[in-house]
Amino acid sequence: MTKTKTRPDDLVAMYRLMLTGRRFTEQALQWYTEGRVPQGLHPSIGQEAVGVGGCYGLQPDDWVLPSLRTSEAFWTRGVTIREQLHAMFGTARSISRGKESSHHAGYPDRGILACTGIVGGHIPVATGVGLGLRRQHTDRVAVCFFGDGAANRGDFHEGLNLAAVTRAPVVFICENNLYAQTVAGADAMAITDIADRAAGYGMPGSIVDGQDVVAVHRATQEAVARARRGEGPSLLEMKTYRFRPHYPIFEERRPSEEIARWQSRDPLDVLAAVLTPQGVLSDEAIEAMDRAILQELEEAIVEVEAAPPPDAREVFEHIVAEGAEETRR
Repeated sequence: MTKTKTRPDDLVAMYRLMLTGRRFTEQALQWYTEGRVPQGLHPSIGQEAVGVGGCYGLQPDDWVLPSLRTSEAFWTRGVTIREQLHAMFGTARSISRGKESSHHAGYPDRGILACTGIVGGHIPVATGVGLGLRRQHTDRVAVCFFGDGAANRGDFHEGLNLAAVTRAPVVFICENNLYAQTVAGADAMAITDIADRAAGYGMPGSIVDGQDVVAVHRATQEAVARARRGEGPSLLEMKTYRFRPHYPIFEERRPSEEIARWQSRDPLDVLAAVLTPQGVLSDEAIEAMDRAILQELEEAIVEVEAAPPPDAREVFEHIVAEGAEETRR
């Protein structure tokens, strides 16, 4: 097994990315309660390590397909707070010109593919991306994130089976936060570990501590290296937990003891517990980092709320690719 070395400055960068995700989501939830956010929210609080660790260190021309709750993939791939807020508010400056929410925003220049709004629907799409990359004879890979609920859909089984058969260079990352909306995984699956399903498709499957960004990063990099070598796809199951309800308006019905147990392993605290004693990241540095992120958010929301909406006449633009009609003929 390849050992992935992580430098101290990489760990600090990962901490900042997770903190950016935490503060962005907290602020978005606050603006949502104030009636200012025009889209639904799927808070990623508690799961920040998965998106950061899974995307950190990827090549610029690799492709990432985030899930509804993989907000941190955007920051890690270089998307700015302003860009995501414009997408969230559907302004004329959003990447899709208001046609899609921030959840499914695509940033091709950052290697993020716009995903479908159907749960799990992007899993076979990721396989298609992998097949395309293989046909181009490159060592590029696709990394696909999805939740445990998506792992129970047909898209998951078909996508992983085809990827294995064709040795597509795809890393499938399941963010298992134990609940599909309000249904516990224990009530929806006859198995405990989704990674066990990998054997049925002839690919390796691993269980990873999704609260430890370093563990997530190392496991993903090993799977990515395997895919680059032409050895096919892998399934990584990140055991994680969302600290907030599935949706802001949902009543919290999960056991309070369970929530507290997982909150005791906050991914930010897990990494800080490693970096602070070593002198790599001080409390003062964290506070300065936090202030800078909050200031960026305050400045960004002023700009975004003042931005105009897209022109209604654009509604049918960029829906069908140019040349598609000629291709059908």
